[in-house]
Amino acid sequence: MLGSDDFFYVGGSPSTADLPGSPVSNNFMGCLKEVVYKNNDIRLELSRLARIGDTKMKIYGEVVFKCENVATLDPINFETPEAYISLPKWNTKRMGSISFDFRTTEPNGLILFTHGKPQERKDVRSQKNTKVDFFAVELLDGNLYLLLDMGSGTIKVKATQKKANDGEWYHVDIQRDGRSGTISVNSRRTPFTASGESEILDLEGDMYLGGLPENRAGLILPTELWTAMLNYGYVGCIRDLFIDGRSKNIRQLAEMQNAAGVKSSCSRMSAKQCDSYPCKNNAVCKDGWNRFICDCTGTGYWGRTCEREASILSYDGSMYMKIIMPMVMHTEAEDVSFRFMSQRAYGLLVATTSRDSADTLRLELDGGRVKLMVNLDCIRINCNSSKGPETLYAGQKLNDNEWHTVRVVRRGKSLKLTVDDDVAEGTMLGDHTRLEFHNIETGIMTEKRYISVVPSSFIGHLQSLMFNGLLYIDLCKNGDIDYCELKARFGLRNIIADPVTFKTKSSYLSLATLQAYTSMHLFFQFKTTSADGFILFNSGDGNDFIAVELVKGYIHYVFDLGNGPNVIKGNSDRPLNDNQWHNVVITRDNSNTHSLKVDTKVVTQVINGAKNLDLKGDLYMAGLAQGMYSNLPKLVASRDGFQGCLASVDLNGRLPDLINDALHRSGQIERGCEVALTKADLQGPSTTCQEDSCANQGVCMQQWEGFTCDCSMTSYSGNQCNDPGATYIFGKSGGLILYTWPANDRPSTRSDRLAVGFSTTVKDGILVRIDSAPGLGDFLQLHIEQGKIGVVFNIGTVDISIKEERTPVNDGKYHVVRFTRNGGNATLQVDNWPVNEHYPTGRQLTIFNTQAQIAIGGKDKGRLFQGQLSGLYYDGLKVLNMAAENNPNIKINGSVRLVGEVPSILGTQTTAMPPEMSTTVMETTTTMATTTTRKNRSTASIQPTSDDLVSSAECSSDDEDFVECEPSTGRLARSSNAARSLRAALTWTWRLTYTFTPIIFISCVVHS
Repeated sequence: MLGSDDFFYVGGSPSTADLPGSPVSNNFMGCLKEVVYKNNDIRLELSRLARIGDTKMKIYGEVVFKCENVATLDPINFETPEAYISLPKWNTKRMGSISFDFRTTEPNGLILFTHGKPQERKDVRSQKNTKVDFFAVELLDGNLYLLLDMGSGTIKVKATQKKANDGEWYHVDIQRDGRSGTISVNSRRTPFTASGESEILDLEGDMYLGGLPENRAGLILPTELWTAMLNYGYVGCIRDLFIDGRSKNIRQLAEMQNAAGVKSSCSRMSAKQCDSYPCKNNAVCKDGWNRFICDCTGTGYWGRTCEREASILSYDGSMYMKIIMPMVMHTEAEDVSFRFMSQRAYGLLVATTSRDSADTLRLELDGGRVKLMVNLDCIRINCNSSKGPETLYAGQKLNDNEWHTVRVVRRGKSLKLTVDDDVAEGTMLGDHTRLEFHNIETGIMTEKRYISVVPSSFIGHLQSLMFNGLLYIDLCKNGDIDYCELKARFGLRNIIADPVTFKTKSSYLSLATLQAYTSMHLFFQFKTTSADGFILFNSGDGNDFIAVELVKGYIHYVFDLGNGPNVIKGNSDRPLNDNQWHNVVITRDNSNTHSLKVDTKVVTQVINGAKNLDLKGDLYMAGLAQGMYSNLPKLVASRDGFQGCLASVDLNGRLPDLINDALHRSGQIERGCEVALTKADLQGPSTTCQEDSCANQGVCMQQWEGFTCDCSMTSYSGNQCNDPGATYIFGKSGGLILYTWPANDRPSTRSDRLAVGFSTTVKDGILVRIDSAPGLGDFLQLHIEQGKIGVVFNIGTVDISIKEERTPVNDGKYHVVRFTRNGGNATLQVDNWPVNEHYPTGRQLTIFNTQAQIAIGGKDKGRLFQGQLSGLYYDGLKVLNMAAENNPNIKINGSVRLVGEVPSILGTQTTAMPPEMSTTVMETTTTMATTTTRKNRSTASIQPTSDDLVSSAECSSDDEDFVECEPSTGRLARSSNAARSLRAALTWTWRLTYTFTPIIFISCVVHS
């Protein structure tokens, strides 16, 4: 019997899932005809009463009183992991329901996520109030999980017994009442109970379906939500989404939001997507949901089809890349992959570090193997103490100067390390699974507070570093992230670390005893013109000793472990005293296998008998004290020291500074590598300019005692134009470097020379723009338009343009562009491509008057450049070098950061070339050698040539054709018409040296 306070619902209710005894959670969609309620006492024609508007009836939503086709809730298809749509805030407190259908063949993806306002966090380990209520549904390894936190801890409920990524439709129904609830998948129910005492789920903000936005500022992602931390978006179909019984027209929402990668259909393609072999560069193809997935790991490429070459970073032992996370990160799952190449057996590859704990996930080379160490610090939090770091090893003899691929997969306590095809797996002990980190570091570990043993620095190359779905090296290079600190160098470079010159055969130094008792990994580089000489010697107990020497141009490795002396001779194709750098690797393992590798040639020998090398006393480098040569062991041939250069010395994982760490030094020993001059050399030029004397189109300039390289138009620096110039990365939010000439020193020029190196992927942007003083209108602008490089300038008449039309330059690769102007005539060259020339017709003005500013980055003009700019040179000014030295005339704002070390003020010079040399072209080298040291480097002084400049302080017109110009500082623009008289016309030759849904349901209410 209906009472006076009872309600009668037809077609649905405000909260169907919460109705007592209701087995469903959704409202009805479709047609109802002649809805009548009757009992012994009453007959209610509910549908008629609703149609005539009876006062006892209330109608909610769109109700049409005729039977017509009801629009179906179309499914939507998330085509890419980046696709998602936003749903309105879920107003659920004490109870609520959600149901939907999904269909996919992919194993992982975030389906639903929403969270509440930050609450005070009780975890003493974090200073931020980042604890939030949240609700999520994810697909992980083919299984569906519900995650829920109502303020007292997260529960993670597995809702499927078998994998649900078989391409069939699955119906999910979630109902919650306070702390309790159920999740049903195809009618199979799994109950759950939230932690704590609270029955309120306090949510705020949008609910995300299919994934998360790229900009996640303001989102607090739970550590337990692995798909979010791993950047796994959902790829597949969703349909029939109901929230609290009300349908959501997700197709319409996707259209309104212009959601990229979301389509209103769901059909499964029958053909396998990988049958067309879409993946390039030997990448592995996997079939996904209506798509192919190219696994680029280990290829050195990236992109949808692995078509784009990944950036390489080179490390010399003093270099690193450090990703400083915008906020402290907490993860329970990680995917890490990268490639490396090294000749050293030791060195840090990648590590996460924390400012507040000893937490780390660290990968390093250890004796030619990759070592994975995971340490979860429980000292300051309420968790069961961990059992110490978990360690796995994989691979062997990886210091072979070949590319090797490393992968790490952690899921809670489960660890898997793969190096090439070698797999090691383990399970972590203890209950704690959360990893905290503030940084991702490569090359050198800079966060050392909680580290008891700091790993050796890395010398070698790193490529394709992927951490939880983000390709950090390329993101950093392209300016897509602003939180990377970069001290390593881009490109596959020949690494010469810490070179030292022993200028005479009597020069030597000694170091602490070589520790090589059970095994040994030695590496060094040398360069010499001398055929013989001691390189390394350490004696020991009894007859034990080790010696490395150069004999008639070949490396000999001599040793005695107590079984008598042995010698292993290098089998190089030719003598090595050729004044070129050579690499030497000497190893001895626990099985007493000795190996000598010189460059690419390897000799191996197994020694029977004693296995231990018991050394005592000093380790001598490059020679011995004079009285020691007469007492050398048998088979040691050298009776003199080594004359030449040694570099990159690695003594069983220790990288000594040969000069600063020396216990004793004798003779002429200098940092750097310069060939000593002999008396015969001084009879004339010691080194003459050759075609390859200067790299990267540097200009060789002959001197009496050698040559120097003018690197002005190369974007490079260094004695032979091999070192990178000062480099800045411009982020995607835009940045600007602005140089302003002093008001009384603004130049006017008839000819200009501009060069800069860059890498970018943008289609449009201004790299450099030079403007004259306000009101004049003269300018010169280097820009990218439709992916192609060009220059436009105006010196008083019309805009003159010159472009490189053949090939786009926004390919992410490093390019050098060179521009020259002489009056209205101009040339433009990219790399070593053909030179573009432009000779405008008609009468042209020639002088670029009163130059006031150089703007770099395009932010001031709204055409933002994003990427790298390096080694900018303009008419004698190296503006990026000046910016790195904090020149007072330079202002920097926006997303701009310096790459690498700030150049030394004394080592920075600006050189200028005469016009007749501007077209000199040298052979371009694409693999650049970099010689770096960890200490102050000595840079050879380059004597600049003269450069004719026409300069004025405030000459405000193209005076050479129209108006005479009064000098304010004694400098005038020189006339192009020799017959025209000028007052006090002066021409200066400068030697420049610078140091510087609607809800559709029917509800009827009856009071009886």
